[in-house]
Amino acid sequence: MQELSWIAAAVFLPLFPFGMFFNALLQRVQHIGLRIAMLTVWPVVGVTMLAVMESDMPGWVVYWALFSALLYSFRALVVKEFGIWIGFIATSAWSLLWIAAISGVEINDLFIHALASALPLSLLAVLVSEVEKRHESSYAGVVKGLAQLHPRLSCLLVLATLAVIGSPLFPAFFSMLDTIVHASAVYPVSMSGVLLVWLLWSWSGIKILQDLLVGSAERVAHADITNGHMLAYGIPIVALVISGPYLSGVML
Repeated sequence: MQELSWIAAAVFLPLFPFGMFFNALLQRVQHIGLRIAMLTVWPVVGVTMLAVMESDMPGWVVYWALFSALLYSFRALVVKEFGIWIGFIATSAWSLLWIAAISGVEINDLFIHALASALPLSLLAVLVSEVEKRHESSYAGVVKGLAQLHPRLSCLLVLATLAVIGSPLFPAFFSMLDTIVHASAVYPVSMSGVLLVWLLWSWSGIKILQDLLVGSAERVAHADITNGHMLAYGIPIVALVISGPYLSGVML
């Protein structure tokens, strides 16, 4: 029974190859509400499973988790579909929760770590759905010149992507710092791997944004998002910026 609990936790905090279940399901779910629910609830369920486990996690899981995070971040580097990119970054980020847990991060803080990645990913998924409404795709390179066509939507996409990849002031930035601090004290070798994962997130995020936003724009019938929609989407981004430094006092 304990083995089944470990496997279930490895699905919800995706360790390779269990991450394929989440990514396959995320691509099949078309309704944006369900996608938001998946991105928000999935890691919380995984952390809850870790909280109720009776046995201690073996140290070698750190290296399995690090391998998984690196693999999914490398896959994110070459993907062109924004929706698929979100799934790979999610599985990479949630794999790191194992390292945080084994390195001594308190379970309550682990829930904060999970939400620090899940909430920006959910917001980005909503914005990507706005791109898909206008272009029937979010494939970078096929959809291009978005900054010219939809400057308001493009601005929000950039900010949400920065939140996802852990740029300064956003909660994911302090979550990564906390993971690195704890990992360096217990598993010093893993610290370099976590930093590499973080670098790959940034690289892949900039790459897919460049392919999507830059280029010769082809006029489409759909207009940019309205000022009201920009305000509605902008409020969560401001909330993330404000909450980041506050949460740093809790986690670090």
